[in-house]
Amino acid sequence: MKRFLLVLVIVLVVVSFGETKLRIGVTPVPFVEILEFIRPELEAAGIDLEIVVFSDYVLPNLALASKELDANFFQHIQYLKSFTSQRGIEGLVPAVNVLIAPMGFYMKKPYEELSKGDKIALPNDPTNETRALLLLHNNGVITLKDPGKADITVLDVQENPKGIVLLEMEAGFVPRVFKEDTTVAGAVINTNYALSIGLNSQKDATFVEGKDSPYANFIVVREEDLDSAWLESLAEIITRDEVREFILEKFEGSIVPTF
Repeated sequence: MKRFLLVLVIVLVVVSFGETKLRIGVTPVPFVEILEFIRPELEAAGIDLEIVVFSDYVLPNLALASKELDANFFQHIQYLKSFTSQRGIEGLVPAVNVLIAPMGFYMKKPYEELSKGDKIALPNDPTNETRALLLLHNNGVITLKDPGKADITVLDVQENPKGIVLLEMEAGFVPRVFKEDTTVAGAVINTNYALSIGLNSQKDATFVEGKDSPYANFIVVREEDLDSAWLESLAEIITRDEVREFILEKFEGSIVPTF
């Protein structure tokens, strides 16, 4: 009996040591779908995936820094640098370049009908507000004093020929305000949030960033985990050809794989 129990304990130890628990924080679309798609392959590699979904861009980095997560998957390098600099956070690094989600300008009426006093919602964090205002500038909606400036805000608008009102707000609120607030005529929305309300940047946006956008979304980890076995497996699995094909088909061109 004692021998049987000893063998059982050894087996349980071997099994538990052979499986890696991995907690990844994401914002909803498309990151949840992509991770769910690769879940079976991760399991085959001995990785037990837990997806933790957040509704904003703030908590995923805080949770990663405090070791509540092993990685997060929702942001581009420009946002990561801005956020960690503002918060005094060190040790979070981009690890796997996965996709580009071009930002789009969406309207409830034809662009030609955009008129004085119409409200346009846009994200207020430094990097995404810069992206949003550059998108409007590059398409002639507004003119910026210096489009080459690092962090652009509404205070940098030089000309506003249509007399629109720019409403700054947390990125996660933009799609809800656009959808529910009848006084808002348009919005510049991050693609992940646009997809969450059924909008496709390639089909529904009045203007959209080019597919050569420099704002690629990375899996981010703590620097101490850059050489970890689980990250090596995750990076190899998430950049396979079948994942690229899934992204292109599932999101109909609104999400662009970078691998």
